[in-house]
Amino acid sequence: MTPVRFMNANIEIAGNLCFPADFNASRRYPAIIMVHPGGGVKEQTAGLYAEKLAEHGFITLAFDASYQGESSGEPRHLENPYTRTEDISAAVDYLVTRPFIDENRIGVTGICAGGGYAIHAAMIDHRIKAAGTISAVNYGDMYRYGWRGDQTPEQTAGLLQLAAEQRNAEAKGEETGYLPTIPASVPEQQEPDLAEAYDYYHTVRAMHPNAPGKITTRSLAQLITYDAFNHADIFLTQPLLVIAGSEAGTRWLSEKIYQKAASENKTLYVVDGATHIAMYDQPDYVTQAVSQLVPFMHKAL
Repeated sequence: MTPVRFMNANIEIAGNLCFPADFNASRRYPAIIMVHPGGGVKEQTAGLYAEKLAEHGFITLAFDASYQGESSGEPRHLENPYTRTEDISAAVDYLVTRPFIDENRIGVTGICAGGGYAIHAAMIDHRIKAAGTISAVNYGDMYRYGWRGDQTPEQTAGLLQLAAEQRNAEAKGEETGYLPTIPASVPEQQEPDLAEAYDYYHTVRAMHPNAPGKITTRSLAQLITYDAFNHADIFLTQPLLVIAGSEAGTRWLSEKIYQKAASENKTLYVVDGATHIAMYDQPDYVTQAVSQLVPFMHKAL
């Protein structure tokens, strides 16, 4: 693994390149960009999958989003979905300048919100030749309709007012406001996926100092009105592999993008028994996901 830096406009992006064990600098390799979940960092699940895929002949790049992790940008922990999507295109920009990357064989795979961003990036940047998702989340749909898709947009409309008030406060010199994206504790009746998110992000399972589980309050203004899947029925034409746990509360979002995508070559693979978060790191489920991604990407790229 090699730490790398590249630019998205005026923001320096921090990433890690993973290489096959038999890497030969005189060859040109297919590459896969790994996109981390909302609130995550490259050292967590995106890095895990990057390492696993590199074992199968790909060069992989996991990176911290703009404003997050080791990447630069202020305010910290801003989650702007349009910038997150542009981060992926900036990663492509970086890869096409590497002599050992075949610029016609670049794919993307995203996890959770990273899956939504991967879909959006593939739609608008056709240098990306294949797309994969694991526990995909369209952040806009999640905020509008809830984790399981069972609430109405009107129930979250008040969050836009919260974002507006916080932006006014910051314009007048007050400190940046934040909201938790991961529960700080696990109360009774907690949504099971979110309870497991607490375990993943806030315990020794995968906690990382650069992933405190929060976003800026002003991020809500972009997230609530964002739609990662908009026009996928027209512009998402690349081969697509959608992987979801059978027990994931977000499975409906994986099914939605699978059904909507214009791709003629598309597959929905359901991992029996897996929850949304279990797909991040549990060995059996990760192995199953990798066993699908490897042949898919080798064929598509």
